[in-house]
Amino acid sequence: MKTLTFYTNFMWQYFLQGFLSLLFLSSFLPAQAQDDDEKEKEKDSKGANIHHTLELGYTIGGQISNDNFIYKAGLLGQYTADFQVSTRVYYGVGIGYERLDQERFIPIFASFKGLLKKKDSTPFLTAQIGYALASNKNIYRYEGYSYRGGILFSPGFGYKLNVQDKYSVLFSVNYKHQFARIRYKTLDDHTYADNLNFDLLSFRIGILL
Repeated sequence: MKTLTFYTNFMWQYFLQGFLSLLFLSSFLPAQAQDDDEKEKEKDSKGANIHHTLELGYTIGGQISNDNFIYKAGLLGQYTADFQVSTRVYYGVGIGYERLDQERFIPIFASFKGLLKKKDSTPFLTAQIGYALASNKNIYRYEGYSYRGGILFSPGFGYKLNVQDKYSVLFSVNYKHQFARIRYKTLDDHTYADNLNFDLLSFRIGILL
């Protein structure tokens, strides 16, 4: 019970840090009530300014468990519905799929994008925070084992390359910390749990529609 309580407090500490960091990134850019030009105002008056982001990426990093580091690599794909609240700020919600060597994650997250310049092509900051469902293709071969996901936080930096008025290409590098947890029973019917931490770096390319 003490281990579970410590793990829960530890996860919520990271969640709070991620949430505060997300707020910090949001406030990094001005409200921009003054720098919305007439073209943007006319666009906003037509209805909700909703965009769609599709991203693919390659992930490298590792899993930390009991002071051991295990190298991991894999692929990811995700979709985000972005709500543009000003010329340079987007808030969104998204879902994805990430495949590592044995692990599979389905992240569900809130996201932030902040353009650093008021230009069609510009660097940007990004952050995601949420929860990922998880599975491990090797764990389920053994009776009494279970594998669960956990909280994730992923800040990043990228570049938005405008191609046409209707879409842009996104290039980004993102760090992600992902929690997971494994539980199993021994032959003497005792239950043990181990907390897993993944520290990952992903290189992504996407399209903002």
